[in-house]
Amino acid sequence: MPDRTVRDMLLARVDELVARLARLLDEVRAVTEQLEPERARSCRNAITMASVMVDEIRLRAHARPLDDAPRDIANQPPTGVLL
Repeated sequence: MPDRTVRDMLLARVDELVARLARLLDEVRAVTEQLEPERARSCRNAITMASVMVDEIRLRAHARPLDDAPRDIANQPPTGVLL
């Protein structure tokens, strides 16, 4: 696990790259909207899925590391309920 400063720099880079991907997807959307309606709709669906995946990358990168779980939650016995 990188130290805090390195992690912050890595997250800043992830944010930069994710923003670039979002801008590129916006450009692709603008171009594909000029295609025939059926093709534009199909591309719009794919672009929406790609946008969601890009957002997921950002969210996962910024998520709290799993080994930093609060001690009171980590040390509780299982409830026996399967989700």
